[in-house]
Amino acid sequence: TAGATMSFREKRAWVTLITLIFVLLLFWLHIPPTRMLAPPPDVWVLHVLMLMIATFVAIQIIVGIVMRIRSPLDARTPKDERERLIELKSRAIAWYVFVILSLGGIFVTLHAGANEIGLGFVVLFSFVVAEIANYAMRIYFYRRGF
Repeated sequence: TAGATMSFREKRAWVTLITLIFVLLLFWLHIPPTRMLAPPPDVWVLHVLMLMIATFVAIQIIVGIVMRIRSPLDARTPKDERERLIELKSRAIAWYVFVILSLGGIFVTLHAGANEIGLGFVVLFSFVVAEIANYAMRIYFYRRGF
């Protein structure tokens, strides 16, 4: 039933969604989008990017371990048909988000005079936003009782 208690996978989706948004905001606070597109790229931009990726991975690992310790049976429960369907529908939506943002972003940034590093950041940003959409839709489908 929707709304009663959260499943292990719904909790993981919440953690991933919040972590993605947190790390994206941290990245933008350190490097504004206009600086990412402006040539020449600074080496510290790459260092900040690597630090944000490491932060995301560390948070996911630590929270994953804590969640598995707190709910070992739920963590080992195989995905049922409903969870697999939620995952597939969410990924399909995320795919459209990624394609639209990356192609649109490449078109816009090329006309704005970005270099290849800027284009790389546009594609990376498109991927992160698509993953945010993926996990937001998973949560929506879980909450909806789908």
